[in-house]
Amino acid sequence: MNANKEKRVQSALISDSARDSAKTYQRENLKVRRQIESDFFKKSLDYRDFVFSPEGYEGIVLALYLITIPYLAGLTFLYLFVAEASYEYFLQFNLTSFAVIWAIGYEVCAVSILVGIFLAWLKHINSRWSNEQARKKPPKRGYGI
Repeated sequence: MNANKEKRVQSALISDSARDSAKTYQRENLKVRRQIESDFFKKSLDYRDFVFSPEGYEGIVLALYLITIPYLAGLTFLYLFVAEASYEYFLQFNLTSFAVIWAIGYEVCAVSILVGIFLAWLKHINSRWSNEQARKKPPKRGYGI
């Protein structure tokens, strides 16, 4: 008799229609959250988040970055991989061709950026999978229940 009384109290507190509407709302909310979270490649990026410069001088600093970073990456690549980190071999190169060294560095930077994007995508997929698994786990029971 105690079990019947408990069931009647629970059914009086939460009706079937309220329970169904809550489940419907949760499903719709989950769909909206998944649409917002799942669009990795639709995220907007602003170059000003990555260019460290004084306010108003972003264009000038970005141009300097586009010239110097690939050139330095090209010199580093030539020193480490072609000259095998030997300063004597490195000095034997004819380093007068700025365009060739810049092009090598540009390719090195492009590959680095693509690898970074791929790793960020993998991290995003892994976090989404973890969140989905955590959502599917039943909640832990509280104390005394």
